[in-house]
Amino acid sequence: MPARRKPLPQELTTGAFGPGRAAAAGIKPGALRGPGVQRIGRGLFLAASCDPTYQTLVAAYLTVLPSGVTAVDGVSALRLWGVEVGTERPYRYVTTAKHHSVRGEVRVRRTSQGLPPCQHQVLLPLPALVAARHDLDLVSLVVAGDWLIRARHATLSEVQAALAAAEGRDCCRARRAAELVRAGSESPRETRLRLLMVLAGLPEPECNVELGDERGFIARVDLYLRTWRVAGEYEGDQHRTDPDTYARDLRRYERLVAFGVVPVRVAKAHLKRPRDVVMRIFEALVSRGYDGPPPIFGPEWCEAFEPRRRSPTS
Repeated sequence: MPARRKPLPQELTTGAFGPGRAAAAGIKPGALRGPGVQRIGRGLFLAASCDPTYQTLVAAYLTVLPSGVTAVDGVSALRLWGVEVGTERPYRYVTTAKHHSVRGEVRVRRTSQGLPPCQHQVLLPLPALVAARHDLDLVSLVVAGDWLIRARHATLSEVQAALAAAEGRDCCRARRAAELVRAGSESPRETRLRLLMVLAGLPEPECNVELGDERGFIARVDLYLRTWRVAGEYEGDQHRTDPDTYARDLRRYERLVAFGVVPVRVAKAHLKRPRDVVMRIFEALVSRGYDGPPPIFGPEWCEAFEPRRRSPTS
């Protein structure tokens, strides 16, 4: 009859641990290959009962980096603050130490100026946003800035000031993002739709505007070009799949049209053809008397929305 495996002690069931800590707790090396343990990286383990959440994994790799002089950085820190931009891996850290663990799962940025402001070894939202400029493209950086404002982690002026003050590598991207962040956006897709318009040279819309008349509330629109009474509306999947939402949408758009607003409805699939979306909005503007220049799909717009397209203009 096979010997029963010794259960993990309580102190090893609440977070990541290495072989040294396991040995100190009386756990033999062979037990680390057993069903009660999950390996999450080289020399890093979790109890099988422990949920390997993103927060848990980021904290786990922090334990193999220089203690007291390392913090979660950039995109990883933003994700811990609830801003889901960029990629989950590699896990990003910043340290003042000269030497640190080299692992494929992590990316460590060295600084000689002291750690940026942090809380519980995680960069605060604004320093994390500025650091994330190294990993995010312009649109994603603006999405992150809008998200911080919406989550009330910072005000518009604070986000703009932090990005505008960026120095060193990728500072131009941060400073351009400072010009483009706005308050009022309620989803990443809304921010992307707004940037589709603005970077093509169309008038900038207001974000999430409530419309009404003397009889009361009409509707709330995602993006509104007030002068021409054109609304850009991003439709998430729930607008299509939920019958009650779909029914409310039909009535809502009837009220908007009766109120004299031209709604341009944009779904996720439409964003795969971003030029078409911009031209639909432009045509709606023209139908309401817009006499400004047509969209210009210049290098900045192409880099943001068609990075594989060779032609910089249209």
